[in-house]
Amino acid sequence: MIKVIETNLSIDEENTIKDHQSRVIEVESWKEYIEEIKDAKSVSRSCFIGSLHGNTIPQEVRTENLVHDDNHLSYDIINRFGIKSKKLSFKV
Repeated sequence: MIKVIETNLSIDEENTIKDHQSRVIEVESWKEYIEEIKDAKSVSRSCFIGSLHGNTIPQEVRTENLVHDDNHLSYDIINRFGIKSKKLSFKV
């Protein structure tokens, strides 16, 4: 198991960050976590530190612009109303 810091950024129509939240989760491996994102799997996760619980990817969304390396991952989430947010992940 490894720890990952996930940060969600709420973005408005002008691409301005309006809000953000971060949490630390545990995943089996970085590779499996990346595959989960590529496959747009909505997996429920508990927060390792704190109380932010929820799904890695919300249900009924589209993901775009996935970029990752050995420690970082980012992508855009667009919900069914066209509202955009950005997810950033960092392997601890």
